[in-house]
Amino acid sequence: MKKARILTVVTAVAGLLASGVAAAGAAQLDEVIGAAHGTVFPGVGVFGTPLLGRFQYHFTGGDHHIRQVAAMPLPQQSAVEVTFADENGDDDYSYLVAHEVVDPAGIVPASFHGTCKGQCTMPLSTRPAGDFVFVLSGFRFGFDNGDHHLDMIGVSESGSRLTVQYKDTNGDDPFTYDVSYAWVPRSRLGFLVSVLNTVHATGTANAAALGGEKVIRGFFLDNTASGDAGDNHIRDLGIQAEATSFDVQYGDDNPADSADWRYLIQYATLA
Repeated sequence: MKKARILTVVTAVAGLLASGVAAAGAAQLDEVIGAAHGTVFPGVGVFGTPLLGRFQYHFTGGDHHIRQVAAMPLPQQSAVEVTFADENGDDDYSYLVAHEVVDPAGIVPASFHGTCKGQCTMPLSTRPAGDFVFVLSGFRFGFDNGDHHLDMIGVSESGSRLTVQYKDTNGDDPFTYDVSYAWVPRSRLGFLVSVLNTVHATGTANAAALGGEKVIRGFFLDNTASGDAGDNHIRDLGIQAEATSFDVQYGDDNPADSADWRYLIQYATLA
């Protein structure tokens, strides 16, 4: 399905693709896939506004504590910042980060930088007048005091207020975060959908989704237990939009013996 869609876009906008510019009314999938340790900056080649479509990380040598996670587009450098690391950042992982790159006409990009403990909600002053929808472009989270088990990671918007979560079970560790996002005219989007599910005894889940190109407006991954079972080492973490579903990963080396977890995906289809 992915190859077929890209071929359709190429056929429709061949001239613009030759110059690496996203066409009006069309989206181009800009995807980086690779293996790394620490932080890497794979290059991208499509110019326009990047809207987050999927992210996935997998430690190839077992599970680990987590210090930093990032899927942050850097348009001025024609690159994406990718990180999945514990304290020393020397553990190998595979990654996939993809953006739907769209014509920037009418879209208002913005970003937010802050520090927090556990969970924080703060107002956004960037919302333009009119009917606009918050869509994620990227995120960067990092614990300030070393690595930790992970209980919850998330970022979302409601009523022009941004909520971020990045914590172990007691939520008392400070972290620094960056969120890149875009205010997209409602007319540029189709359906707005939220999916909330609980997962038992597995590190993967599949949720039905509407067809078409999809972009992530917000998400969280959350271990539902309390006490010592409330957080975990992490091996897999990700949300991947497919043709008519989302594949979700959140687990350690043996998720069958771990606590239940839940996920929220807020997404939009592109008009």
